[in-house]
Amino acid sequence: MRASKGAAQLHEMVRSSAYTIDEWWNPAKPPRQRLPASAYTSEEWFRREREELFAKTWNFVGMLEDVSDPGDYITVECGNAALVVLRDMTGRLRAFHNVCRHRGARLLEGSGNIQRGLISCFYHKWTYNLKGELQLASVPYQQELFPCLDKSLYGLHHAKVATWKNLLFVHPDPGAMSLEEWLAEIPGKLGPFKPNQERLHDPEELVEISDITYRVRANWKIVTENFIDGYHLPLLHSVSLGDGDFMQQRWQPSGRHQAFYRPLKPDIHKDRSYADRDEPMPVIEGIPADYGFSYQWLFPNIALSQTAYTWSTFHVIAVSAGMSLVRTRVRATKPANSAKMNVVDPEKLPSHIVSAKGFNLSADRLEIGPVHALESNNVMLEDIYACEKVQEGMASSVFSVGPLSKWEAPLSFFQSQILDFVPLR
Repeated sequence: MRASKGAAQLHEMVRSSAYTIDEWWNPAKPPRQRLPASAYTSEEWFRREREELFAKTWNFVGMLEDVSDPGDYITVECGNAALVVLRDMTGRLRAFHNVCRHRGARLLEGSGNIQRGLISCFYHKWTYNLKGELQLASVPYQQELFPCLDKSLYGLHHAKVATWKNLLFVHPDPGAMSLEEWLAEIPGKLGPFKPNQERLHDPEELVEISDITYRVRANWKIVTENFIDGYHLPLLHSVSLGDGDFMQQRWQPSGRHQAFYRPLKPDIHKDRSYADRDEPMPVIEGIPADYGFSYQWLFPNIALSQTAYTWSTFHVIAVSAGMSLVRTRVRATKPANSAKMNVVDPEKLPSHIVSAKGFNLSADRLEIGPVHALESNNVMLEDIYACEKVQEGMASSVFSVGPLSKWEAPLSFFQSQILDFVPLR
């Protein structure tokens, strides 16, 4: 996507002073902690989030290439709703609840390709086509056991699927608002942020170079709040993100979502923080080397991030009240001399990584070494350590959250969105 040149065409987040850190502070309504500690530690609160939040919002599923061929499918948990997104035999994207209409068994697991275009339940062999219809000859012993069965009443329950760019989203409710309405103004928050920026980041024209899932022993909201917290950036990441000019960070709410941009320091002309030290990556065509960093946080649990070198997703997956997974998928200009993605042997991965694959990726490159997380100069390790220590601190009988700074206004905004779905009782 081409971007207009010239400072006059820059995005309002950098043209106007209305989005600088000083404007985040409203003395009459300062940012504050809105959620109680139980929202981060209670399995009962987590159960409510599964039922009242994730099952009632648009959820990120993956990338379009994950279901590129007829029969391809992905399963996903949207709170207490188990769904499957697939491409039917005509090439159309469809989404269903992953529940057999006979006894409720899960029909599919993981991801893959549905052979012969038929979904057959392992339990009693009820079989559905990829339109979700119960097939004419698909109920074993129908004449003897179900002589009056009206198959038209027992197709799979539909869900809603939609795409934006090459991202795939699903909603458990087939009658939900459109994805376009849900995204609100986010598509207009992508930039440009630099006068010499010739185009916006376009993930469709990049290739995926890594896909890594991390384990974090902390509530998913702690992980989210760490990501959107502007206060810790120059402190926890003073070396690992040392090129960033955090005094000039910008933030803006957009519907239930939020957008962020941070430039480089004035004397830095090429961002070294996000460059691959082991395998240098080229700057994306049309994106200036001094781009800085931007993200769009899509409520409730995924960020889209941009640098001079990459476009990536940061997907926070809620596992339990005290456990999360973070799946990061990074896209860039295709590396030279790289034939295919390499899947790293899970038994060789560091303890904080669940799975990993990528161009020229190996267990050795993922292993930081016998150093403390806070001495690793690795952003992800630093963040995991911080999130887990906050989670541990919440178990204290004296735990409470003190005053929030203007750089933490995004946390207060995010928590207010949570409360709209899971109100205090």
